[in-house]
Amino acid sequence: MPKSRVIDPEKILVRATNWVGDGVMSLPALEALRSRYPSAEIVLLVKPWVSELYDHHPAVDRTIVYDPAEEHRGPRGFTRLVDQVHSENFDMAVLFQNAFHAAWMAWRARIPIRIGYRLEGRGPLLTDSVPVPSSAHYGHQSNYYLQLLFRAGLMDRIAPVDRIRLNIQESERTWAIKQLKAIGLGGPRFLVGLTPGAAFGPAKRWHPERYADLADRLIGALNADVLIFGSRAERSLAENIAHRMDHTPTIVAGETTLRQLMALMAQCRLIVTNDSGPMHLAAALGLPVVAIFGSTDERATGPLSPMARIVKHSVACSPCGLRECPIDFRCMKGVTVDEVYRTSLALIKELRVTHDRSAAG
Repeated sequence: MPKSRVIDPEKILVRATNWVGDGVMSLPALEALRSRYPSAEIVLLVKPWVSELYDHHPAVDRTIVYDPAEEHRGPRGFTRLVDQVHSENFDMAVLFQNAFHAAWMAWRARIPIRIGYRLEGRGPLLTDSVPVPSSAHYGHQSNYYLQLLFRAGLMDRIAPVDRIRLNIQESERTWAIKQLKAIGLGGPRFLVGLTPGAAFGPAKRWHPERYADLADRLIGALNADVLIFGSRAERSLAENIAHRMDHTPTIVAGETTLRQLMALMAQCRLIVTNDSGPMHLAAALGLPVVAIFGSTDERATGPLSPMARIVKHSVACSPCGLRECPIDFRCMKGVTVDEVYRTSLALIKELRVTHDRSAAG
């Protein structure tokens, strides 16, 4: 592989991905970049709704928030962003985000080395235009970002990724415990988190009535309390599930920042989720995760954690990767409440046995 023309860059700009799940899956590549350049200042250019993901991360020195809806809106706002980036005198830009816009920004900001995949007609704007590898070469999406660094000569080899790790701060943990106690959820009761949304589209969402049935069953079997997570746009979905339940869950959808979501999730002893950003957050936080897959491929975007389990119903048209199902939603309809319930209880039992053996040993 070719070696980068910048041997020891002092400042590196990384254009981060625009989705939380992709952001989590790109963390191994970000950590590899930090390992390659331990003394460089690594700055992430990131959209507002993803920026908190990188707070306190050891591979990131700071972030520049790119807000196209407010401060950087329209041509004038974009020029303001370009001027800000240009004033920083970066030595290198690494573009995890694949849009033409990202390369255009780095080119206009006159960053000397601009590394990215050869997509969206942006090859002439890049100094290191890397051909896109086939999925057979990278498999899981986390390796897609590592392949960019490898093929640009910034890594000598790629180690397989079997775990991604995120941590919350002790102050965040204390905040979450206090919040839960304030709503009567403190103490020894088993806490289950549901993340029934998926920003990509409805094809990735299991039915609300099935989440409701599952939640009632888990409450009965585990003497559990249930938290329903999600964005502000998913509040109505959470309320729909709560309305269908016999028990009363606690809805926090739309009421948390990303870091607060992570802190509350970290207090749960089980997360049941669709293929979504929160799924990746939960897995990276080391939580027991049961992930429901339909239109997407768990081999490409599944949670990377030994404590994650996949439930799916195989049909000929899955994975299709579509935002909306053009036929009858058969991949998700085939996932039954019984299957998810049994998988959840089996995972909990397995973890309890492992814990007891470790304690006894």
